[in-house]
Amino acid sequence: MVQLDKKYWIWLNRITGIGARRFIKLIEYYESPRLLFQATESELEPAKRILGDKLSENLIASQNEQALKEAETVLNTPGLKVLTLLTPDYPDILKTIYDPPPVLYCMGQNLRTDLPTIAVVGSRRSSEYGKMSAKKVAFELAQAGAAVVSGMARGIDSMAHRGALEAENGYTIAVFGCGVDYIYPPENAGLYKSILEKGTVISEYPPGTNPAPGNFPARNRIISGLSYGTLVIEAGLKSGAIITVDCALDQGREVYALPGNVNSPFSKGTNKLLKEGAKMVTSVEDILEDLNMAISLHRYPNTPGKTGSQDNSYQISRQGPALDLFETLVYNALHDGEKGLEDLIQITQIEPGQLNGVLTLMEIKGIIKQLPGKIFINLWNA
Repeated sequence: MVQLDKKYWIWLNRITGIGARRFIKLIEYYESPRLLFQATESELEPAKRILGDKLSENLIASQNEQALKEAETVLNTPGLKVLTLLTPDYPDILKTIYDPPPVLYCMGQNLRTDLPTIAVVGSRRSSEYGKMSAKKVAFELAQAGAAVVSGMARGIDSMAHRGALEAENGYTIAVFGCGVDYIYPPENAGLYKSILEKGTVISEYPPGTNPAPGNFPARNRIISGLSYGTLVIEAGLKSGAIITVDCALDQGREVYALPGNVNSPFSKGTNKLLKEGAKMVTSVEDILEDLNMAISLHRYPNTPGKTGSQDNSYQISRQGPALDLFETLVYNALHDGEKGLEDLIQITQIEPGQLNGVLTLMEIKGIIKQLPGKIFINLWNA
């Protein structure tokens, strides 16, 4: 995607109140943020039905060159890389969740999509046992060739990032509930700098966004959505880590828990998860075996001068995206070969306007591809 198109994605992403689900519904109808920006008042009637009166006012008020210029300024921020659902370097695994972030803002190293990913999360208030366990497990995961995903919060998250960074060629992803240029919590300034040097900081919120309480539960779905599994080290019964677990379960991902002291308030949430069926982890190999990673903990798969994409020492069974009723109709229609738009209308019996939206969303998710002449083919094999 050319930079010119990205600024329209940023423009829409910066409009107050338009979250991921509404953003995607708008794209389903208008096909691109650029076409939405260019829409006339009469053409905005469907947007008004999607957004309601208040958000529609926000949208209309933003249909101006100044707002677009501000989006372009964000796009040209030094050190910032912007990914959208249609850019090839957007993580495929994240596209499969129910409400993938339409835009990702990244700082640090290029966001790596060639490594298996594990989220390591836990409470901000944690014991020394929990902190040391998080650091040790993250170190061993990173040393084995996995990317460690967390939220750079106090406590377990911070220790997970530190452990991953200490591994030779270790890589970690910090998912923020604020702009990637906002260091939160402030005492993690040194850790933030280290992540930029060896890992990646990402957020769905534009640069300059302050941390707000409502941002963090939404952030947690990205932590789990980026990951093949989520490991909880320590968590109270009402910990934010439990929200990440709920997201992981909704996304069909594995949930792991490290057993803790039954008398410790820090372990009540993790021990409850184990009673409810989370997989117990007593060593990092419990996770690596689940991932079908043929990696020995006693060697480095990513040797100096060798990128992860060149290393074929692991095999991951990727979970395909969940399909709704209309997507299933389209998928089944394309199962025996490519089809034109008119053929799909006839086979699926979906209204043409709605079908265009379904096809756009399926292309964003990487399930199908559009060829010249409005011809569509399946990319995903069930």
